[in-house]
Amino acid sequence: MVSHSHSHQNQKDIEKEKLLKERLDSIKYYETFISETLNVDLNKCIEDREKILENLENYLELKSNIELLIENKMDSMKTMINLGSECYVKARVQDTSYIFVDIGLGVHVKYTLEEAIKFIDEKESFLNKKVENQTKKINQIKTKIDLIQNGLKELKHLE
Repeated sequence: MVSHSHSHQNQKDIEKEKLLKERLDSIKYYETFISETLNVDLNKCIEDREKILENLENYLELKSNIELLIENKMDSMKTMINLGSECYVKARVQDTSYIFVDIGLGVHVKYTLEEAIKFIDEKESFLNKKVENQTKKINQIKTKIDLIQNGLKELKHLE
């Protein structure tokens, strides 16, 4: 009888060890999933949102400059043009009634000042929606991370 109870205890210990190993494997799996997948996705989404915000800021600055041209009825102007790497040259714009706007992918379209403002308003609305979508994605990923971390805390505190 004693040996039967002893083998039963051994069976329980083996079962306990197996459960512990499975739990530790799960913990490792989810910790890796957070660090190698979710955090990577999160950083990418944050980076993408920053690029969109930068793009939006550039359009808003352009709109502000166009509005100044219109308000001050400037038909010509002197300016500094960035040649790249923050190297500037003085330039004189003879006719400010038209402007070339980068609409994306390196394509520039010739607009009147009013058309450019209309385009920028549409672009602003579009970019704001993109920022909103990125923010939603970021929050969804953060929620997943929080849920998994809470689950991990519970897994680690099981006896």
